[in-house]
Amino acid sequence: MKIQKDKLIEALSLVKPGLAQKEVIEQSTSFAFIDESVVTFNDELCIRHPIPGLKLEGAVKADELYKLLPRLKQEELELEITSNEILLTSGRTEVGIRLETEIVLPLDSIGKKGIWCKLPEHFLNYLQLAMGSSANDMSKPILTCVHVHKQGIIEGSDGMQIMRCELEDPFPVGTFLLPARHAPTVIALKPTQVAEGKGWIHFKNKQGTEIALRTFEDDFPNTDKFMDMEGEVFSFPRSFSEILERASVFSKRDHLLDEVVEVTIAENKIHVKAKSESGWLKENANIRYKGDPINFSIAPYLLLSILNETTECEISENRLKFQGGGWQYITLLFNVE
Repeated sequence: MKIQKDKLIEALSLVKPGLAQKEVIEQSTSFAFIDESVVTFNDELCIRHPIPGLKLEGAVKADELYKLLPRLKQEELELEITSNEILLTSGRTEVGIRLETEIVLPLDSIGKKGIWCKLPEHFLNYLQLAMGSSANDMSKPILTCVHVHKQGIIEGSDGMQIMRCELEDPFPVGTFLLPARHAPTVIALKPTQVAEGKGWIHFKNKQGTEIALRTFEDDFPNTDKFMDMEGEVFSFPRSFSEILERASVFSKRDHLLDEVVEVTIAENKIHVKAKSESGWLKENANIRYKGDPINFSIAPYLLLSILNETTECEISENRLKFQGGGWQYITLLFNVE
């Protein structure tokens, strides 16, 4: 059987986020090949991508296969299956990789999904905004989730900040809580459809890639009472986005949701600080502001997204508010001694 190397690499890359770092569940660190598709499952999410024409059934350890393929020179690979191995031939290179012919991943635990429904136009953009305000502290597990409400509200909060977005129409499936740490994986797949499951939510893109994510079972706090505020209008300087781009170099972490910069607004100056294990950055810009010094912390990508739409905000005694088309962002402010 012949297979195009690039197509196989692409398929494995798409499902790779579904691999577990450690094999707590058997085969959760393997690529499982089932019904002309490749599947990964780590008990929190499952990703499946079709590979038409691939007549392969079984599980292969992911690490070696994924690292090997880009190093093979031929674009077309010859693939042969024995009772316990996959034999790959690329020119003069021959490789044997152990094949577990029995799939033992507990895929049945995902259960059945409902009908596929079209995702609203702004869902992925709003999901990206909301995840940036979610907590990463598991002592408050419900706040580590993005709340997607059937009425069309998508929101995230860590108790200090809230990003609340509202779709024009109701969401096509019921309310669910999506762990924010998995939101970047959903966004990267660019899904166009959603389906409801029992304890799971399912998404699918135009290429047929499906992702199922375990949802969190709880009631998200009501944020209505925090959204109404009025304050003094303040404008961020035009150069601030460039400053943030530089600061984001020193806010890089292994996970996007762990990245943060500190912003201080003082008399006629706005300051940005970012720090990593390898360095730090401080920078300021001129502004028009006469109030007491205040500061807040925020994910740099989130503030950049906000400033791309509006540079104006409102500042009250203890809160700062941005507002744009279909969304509102509020964060608590702290006095600077």
